[in-house]
Amino acid sequence: MKNIAISFILGVTICGLAILGARTVLPIRAATDDLGEQSENISRGLIDILPDIEKIYRESLIAPFRKAESKIYDEDIAEFYRELLDSTGLRWTDDGSN
Repeated sequence: MKNIAISFILGVTICGLAILGARTVLPIRAATDDLGEQSENISRGLIDILPDIEKIYRESLIAPFRKAESKIYDEDIAEFYRELLDSTGLRWTDDGSN
């Protein structure tokens, strides 16, 4: 029974020290540090490398509807189709607005 109590106290102490040691090493307060232009400079570099996922997603969503619209030859049906796309928000211009 005495060994269990000592082991428990030692375990709590070691875990406590491990947590305190991890707090000093991990960048917990990194979001609150004011790095100014250096932080912005780093993030801009990463943004320039990554592709524009939103634009790719929007194009892949809208491209089939544009293709279908180009195949409609009846003007009344084409007008109805355009209104349908406008009302559902699927008609985008090149500048990214509805």
